[in-house]
Amino acid sequence: MRFTDTLTAGNWTTPTVKSEVHIRKYSTTGDILSYKRCKRQYGMFGVRGFALSNDTQAYFGTLTHDVLDAVNREFQATGTIPGAADIHAMIEQAHDRLWRSGVRPHHSKRQRESVALLITRFVELVGDAFFRHVQATEYQLERAMTTPTGRGYVLTGVVDVLAGAVCEDLGLSFPTHPDDVEIWDYKSGRRPAKGDPTLRDYEFQMRMYARIFELRTGRPPSRCVLVFLGELADHDSYAAARGKASRVPDLFYALPPEPLRVHEVETDFHATVDAIEHERTLPYSAQWAAPTTPVDGQTCEACDLRFNCPAYPQGNKLRREPL
Repeated sequence: MRFTDTLTAGNWTTPTVKSEVHIRKYSTTGDILSYKRCKRQYGMFGVRGFALSNDTQAYFGTLTHDVLDAVNREFQATGTIPGAADIHAMIEQAHDRLWRSGVRPHHSKRQRESVALLITRFVELVGDAFFRHVQATEYQLERAMTTPTGRGYVLTGVVDVLAGAVCEDLGLSFPTHPDDVEIWDYKSGRRPAKGDPTLRDYEFQMRMYARIFELRTGRPPSRCVLVFLGELADHDSYAAARGKASRVPDLFYALPPEPLRVHEVETDFHATVDAIEHERTLPYSAQWAAPTTPVDGQTCEACDLRFNCPAYPQGNKLRREPL
């Protein structure tokens, strides 16, 4: 019997389609906070993979982190703090890597100059009192998790610096112990005001890092410290510090271990994972609708979807007729 006759006769079976559960990875900044900030933006760029027209903010932050990591590697290898000329060379090397990877923002030269200023001043202020305590950089954290609804996922994160008791050597007003372990995270901008949604996001991020670290090691970090490098752009406050990092206002922001707050953040994280997974089950055209709650203006103004987004009606007025 010919193959076509076999098909016509119906003497064949249909294989059973297996429905497999996808165990996805979720990070605090790239997924949870992005979704909470604007689910439409997260869905289009984070899930569907559309490319942003301009990665200026990502460029500045990535360049800053890459160079600080290079500074630490140099110190661990040689025991000396790189000078200004060395830092400029590291910036150019990091810029070239980003450029080759396709990250090409506007005004990159001006941004490199700003990064050089911030990092040179930071390295000068903290010196080996900071870097000799560094135990690891770009410290990877991963943990298999399950939401209360039974959804499995992998919680991921990258800590900029895992260190010993840095705060005491820098003269910061936090009680320390020689066995302390601290999680440090660099922020390239200035410190937001208390109550600002951006600062709350940073606190959310650091508390989740503290939770993953505890799950991985069996002990919570002694404290989490945010470093707002943008504060070093203020020439007057930098000069007034007279070489002491502890004297620069708002440069450091420490969060002590608070089990209740960490538990609240973990519960919120689980709920957001469930919300994202539910969104994925909707029909394609119904996914990633514009948020019904207000989104901060900065997020909307930097978004490529603002020209036809119901959550940003003024964006329609910004559209121009094609040439």
